[in-house]
Amino acid sequence: MRRFCLVLVGVVLGLAGALVGAVSDGASAAAARARCRATAFVANEGSGTVSTIDVKTRTKNPADIGVGTNPFGVAVTPDGKTALVTNQVNGTVSTIDVKTRAKDPVDIDVGSVAFWVAVAPNGKSAFVTNNDSGTVSTVDVKTRTKDPTDIAVGGNPKGVAVTPDGKTAFVTQANLGLGLVPGPSGNSVSTIDAKTRTKNRSEIPVGSSPLDVAVTPDGKTAFVTNSASDTVSMIDVKTKTKDPNDIEVGAFPVGVAVTPNGKTAFVVNRDSGTVSTIDVKTRTRDPDDIVVGALPAEVAITPDGKTAFVTNQGGTVSTIDVKTRTKNPTDVPVGSLPIGVAVTPCRR
Repeated sequence: MRRFCLVLVGVVLGLAGALVGAVSDGASAAAARARCRATAFVANEGSGTVSTIDVKTRTKNPADIGVGTNPFGVAVTPDGKTALVTNQVNGTVSTIDVKTRAKDPVDIDVGSVAFWVAVAPNGKSAFVTNNDSGTVSTVDVKTRTKDPTDIAVGGNPKGVAVTPDGKTAFVTQANLGLGLVPGPSGNSVSTIDAKTRTKNRSEIPVGSSPLDVAVTPDGKTAFVTNSASDTVSMIDVKTKTKDPNDIEVGAFPVGVAVTPNGKTAFVVNRDSGTVSTIDVKTRTRDPDDIVVGALPAEVAITPDGKTAFVTNQGGTVSTIDVKTRTKNPTDVPVGSLPIGVAVTPCRR
């Protein structure tokens, strides 16, 4: 009996220790999340600069980073070390060291009127849409060199997103010029095999003048903003077919991003000055849009899924609490005509 009691006491103490350890590990994880810091990179088209914002304090670094002429899109590598910025007029991509905030002196030549940029999940390649060339360039992130052969997609490629498995790049085609001025409407999305870098022959018809695209974290659905039809189309990534029912949003939807938990899509409506939110599962739009600044353009969501950063071409960035869907009353002033925005992974 005594031996049994001793064994039982040992088991209880062992369980208690394991419980304390689990609580301690949980507390450590919570503390690590609390220490998580990130930076938002904002491309200022009118200033030829990139502003950086501390996500936690919502303060802008006083020194902006000079890049090329009319910078538009911005993306950050998954390891958080490099920011890539497209320069429309130069047809180049600038690279910035995230830690030092220093630009590489040599830009990367891509196609004519470089618009958006997306980095593959493995961080090795970047895909750049060239509006006037009708092509997509691929850039080796490590060597900072462009593949000599661009991918012909046709039309006027604008937005680009790579699926989480790194297999497919989605490219929108919309005839919109500098400053996103509408022209004759394009209405399709091209898909590229990221490994072979070849375009799928069949394009996917969507709404009028599709502009931006974002893929859900589970890799199942691509959300496409149709700027001229004030709608969002959804594409099944596997079958490459569009849902027959588009979702009506605000006027002239531009940017789109999906929360890290895959539950909500945030859509920026330029002419409405609002952000619409869509339930990814039910594919329904919340009836209450979020009012932001003047002429909003793009949106990026922090890695912890708590905050959405929205660029306003009036020269500010609005921040939105993702959970409560409320805008912080104080916007962050940045450079002239901010467009692209990307948030780095957390650093501790």
